[in-house]
Amino acid sequence: MNESVTGRQGGASVSRGANVALVPFLYGVAGREELPGVALVRLLADVGLTPAAARSLLARMRRDGLIAATPRGRGADYHLAGAFLESFRQVRHGRPEPPPWDGSFHAVFYTVPEARRAYRDRLRRAASLARYGLMQPGVLISPADRRDHLLAELGGPPEEGTVYFGRVELPTADAAEIAHRAWELAELDRRYREHTARLLAAIAEHPVPPGPSAASLAAYAQLFSGSLTDTLRTPPGLPSELLPDDWSLPTLLAAVGRTYAHFGPPVVAYVEGVISESGA
Repeated sequence: MNESVTGRQGGASVSRGANVALVPFLYGVAGREELPGVALVRLLADVGLTPAAARSLLARMRRDGLIAATPRGRGADYHLAGAFLESFRQVRHGRPEPPPWDGSFHAVFYTVPEARRAYRDRLRRAASLARYGLMQPGVLISPADRRDHLLAELGGPPEEGTVYFGRVELPTADAAEIAHRAWELAELDRRYREHTARLLAAIAEHPVPPGPSAASLAAYAQLFSGSLTDTLRTPPGLPSELLPDDWSLPTLLAAVGRTYAHFGPPVVAYVEGVISESGA
């Protein structure tokens, strides 16, 4: 836990995706779906962004529909929205047991010409947030019907091209093979094992957690870097029959719980102090 998170790694800026992932992480530490803007900017600065970069990130996330703002005095409160809100609640309340394989995936069939590339990019982004997998070019699949999430993001059909919703029926063996490709399950399984080993090693190496501080929050963010985001890459409701043997996600989630119980309390205390100072 003695690592620090900075705005630069190896001389290069932290990726935009990594910065975006910090926002729901901070909401998770706070245990809230809404945070005062002044507190959120300060916490983002604690984990390595400049205040200007933090405000720019929040503005971009508002445009993307991942957070929403409610005016409060001279500032604003920011609350999670869309796919980020759903993912936050999923992490907080746990994943329900998926139903058994019923023989079909929900599917999106699309053809969008190059002239409407902006719409196609929005479709792919919305599908990623809703955790659809790519079965083949022009066909997205999901174990659950997520069309409402896509339509809320897209706002309607393209001016040119088509978007249809349906189902793809498959035998279990074929569905498992397709699921492995669509969601890169073998790679995720490997990453889950690596995350688990790193979290458990940190507990063993630091039997006494550090006290509440900005440095503790930064180290905590670094410790969880990638692991919480990766857990959300497995679509909710994916039947166990389609998963790799000895699937490692449950083991990772148990390690996340142990890590939170060990390192979390002083970090939570620091974050609550920052929120309290903001007047919330």
